[in-house]
Amino acid sequence: MAIIFNDRDTLGFIICHADLKMKNNLLRKIKAFNITTEQWMIMNRLFEESGISQKELAERTLKDQAALTRTLDRMENKGLIKRQVSPNDRRSFLIYLTDAGMALRNQIVPIALECIEEAVRGFTEAEVKTLETLLSRLTSNLKIVD
Repeated sequence: MAIIFNDRDTLGFIICHADLKMKNNLLRKIKAFNITTEQWMIMNRLFEESGISQKELAERTLKDQAALTRTLDRMENKGLIKRQVSPNDRRSFLIYLTDAGMALRNQIVPIALECIEEAVRGFTEAEVKTLETLLSRLTSNLKIVD
């Protein structure tokens, strides 16, 4: 007898589907700014913590170093970030948002907030808080293994 398994009913599928829909909604709305959701995430990390190393940025954005390097190259070509040699390690670069990157981030923040509002439409404030709490607990239960 075959085991019936519908992956669409699994927590992993539901979370992945929600993530994809949220990213696609945001991407559709920021497309005119010539920026991707990955670049948006990097801009926000740099806004929170400017001047961090590429390695630290990769860890905070859950990106591998090679993929992050390519994304940073594109962002640097657009004038959104700048790299400076680390004073502590000349082989390492520190990454900063430029004034243009900061201005673009400030333009996109209201759009990103609007996307979140759309995603939780019909939820109570308590439900949103519960969802955030549960998802935070779920992610802290999972360890990233190299």
